[in-house]
Amino acid sequence: MNFNLKASKYDSVSEPQAELARGLFDLSLDYLPNTPPAFLELGCGTGHLSLSLAGCFPKMLDCLDISKEMLQICRGKLQDFPSVKWRLFENDAEDFEPDTQYDAIYCSATVQWLKDLPAFLSNAKKWLKPGGIFALGAFGEKTLQEMRVAYKEASGRSLSTEAKFYSQKKLLSMFEKAGFSLESSAECIYAQGFENPTAALKTLNKMGVTGTSEKPLNRTEVLKLKDALLKTGNENSAVNFSWELMAMIFYLTSHAGSRTLR
Repeated sequence: MNFNLKASKYDSVSEPQAELARGLFDLSLDYLPNTPPAFLELGCGTGHLSLSLAGCFPKMLDCLDISKEMLQICRGKLQDFPSVKWRLFENDAEDFEPDTQYDAIYCSATVQWLKDLPAFLSNAKKWLKPGGIFALGAFGEKTLQEMRVAYKEASGRSLSTEAKFYSQKKLLSMFEKAGFSLESSAECIYAQGFENPTAALKTLNKMGVTGTSEKPLNRTEVLKLKDALLKTGNENSAVNFSWELMAMIFYLTSHAGSRTLR
């Protein structure tokens, strides 16, 4: 997925991503050290979470994203925090090798794009200081279930996306195998409404969430898709999408007793 092409419009359409970032940040606050922490944010995008992290006035804030254009938008926002030592890295999280260790690694709305999550976790745990946390924000497998049902009805095919939406059980299993233990979690369903099917489809396209390598729908299938999406409507919105938001705080099992909390 080429997020450089989505960057300029991303903030205007990414309500679920922003809500996930807020929830993850709030959940993590009780697990940060008393002294100014060192943060790493993976997949920072345009800075939904970065601004909250900068507002903690950390000792260091490193933000990483694969998209140069999104990093530029994030950079503009972080200019409001001249007293914070922040750095931006244009890199893939799966290829990144930091030059320091962190008190907290944040990863919100990013894991669905990773090619090999278990291998990434095995590498990333080396980036944490003793007692550090890994704060994960992820979209669950119930995300966009209405879109998948409508697509199947319209085309007879299952919707194939580049994004991988994991169940909480699957994520817990992968983190535990990598040497992490769950400390806290929260989840909810976020409803996103639209005035018509065209607006809903355009929003997903601008978001970049449903990029697929399959052949595009033909005109007849697109019309069927729009009719199917109207079945998701209610008195408030003609079309509704569900996003399963999951926020989880992990720590390394071997360092469970060495954390210093607020």
